[in-house]
Amino acid sequence: VGVTPSHSAFSMHALVVDHYIEGAFYPRGGTSEIAFHTIPVIQRAGGAVLTSATVQCVLLDSAGKACGVTVKKGQELVNIYCPIVISNAGLFNTYKYLLPENARCLPGVKQQLEMVRPGLGVFAVFISLRGTKEDLGLQSTNYFVYFDTDLDKAMEHYLSMPSEKAAAHVPFLFITSSSAKDPTWEDRFPDQSTMIVLMSTCYEWFEEWQEEATGRRSSDYETLKNSFVEASLSVVMRLFPQLQGKVDSVARGSPLTYQFYLAAPRGACYGADHDLDRLHPHVIASMRAQSPIPNLYLTGQDIFTCGLMGALQGAMLCSSAILNRNLYLDLKKLYSRIQAQKKKN
Repeated sequence: VGVTPSHSAFSMHALVVDHYIEGAFYPRGGTSEIAFHTIPVIQRAGGAVLTSATVQCVLLDSAGKACGVTVKKGQELVNIYCPIVISNAGLFNTYKYLLPENARCLPGVKQQLEMVRPGLGVFAVFISLRGTKEDLGLQSTNYFVYFDTDLDKAMEHYLSMPSEKAAAHVPFLFITSSSAKDPTWEDRFPDQSTMIVLMSTCYEWFEEWQEEATGRRSSDYETLKNSFVEASLSVVMRLFPQLQGKVDSVARGSPLTYQFYLAAPRGACYGADHDLDRLHPHVIASMRAQSPIPNLYLTGQDIFTCGLMGALQGAMLCSSAILNRNLYLDLKKLYSRIQAQKKKN
């Protein structure tokens, strides 16, 4: 996210365009359904899913191999031992914060960290609306709103701005309505709709408040956040005038919000920056599921590309590496069996 044309690889653009040409999708019932249907599969296989158990570090044995993790249970630290550790915390969290100090200095770890950098932070505006999607004329569409034909120049100008002036120079917005995409929404939330606005932001604009407690930060922080909210609402009302007077409430999240709730370093919720350096063949070949630490594997969007589909591909690559098996061939065979079964029926 936030990668301008001169820094973008054709391969990444082609992946995104192909995904949308084939038709994007939205989980029926909302994104929580992904966890709802995944957790029973893990449990049936003998696994357990822990919540409110923050991982503190990866445990290494005397030979330097990963052998478990330490999690926080209330105020207590609990060691969980296992033959293989898979981290979905992202490259930066795993290597910079979860590995023991001596492992962070390993040449292989340092080499991978030097190849990439976090992407731009994200500011989100969540809008609650009165009315159904039909009442409000909301479409199941993603809108990419640009204000300048020279996006490179506009982004450079925007990021050079002091924080108090930045909101007036946002170069592009992403606007969508998840409620309009979900066929079950109106059954669960009648006469209500939602809209979300996303924009790239500079982490440094918010950095001075990172040590203050979430929800209790100073008025200057709230003032800065409100400037982005007001700027985005102004654009929304200009593009969707039928929403005037229909806003129930507005919530917002800065890069510090993403850093707190998603543990996304610098608020970069899409992980490593997907610029030309990130997608260089040498870097792509180096960012594998296998880490320099024996028995420690990486999964998620830093292994392939960003977003849900990128994370799914990361999981496929990680699983294939652990099982020493090409799971893509298994998927192809499964697809063929399903199609043959449909024809029989």
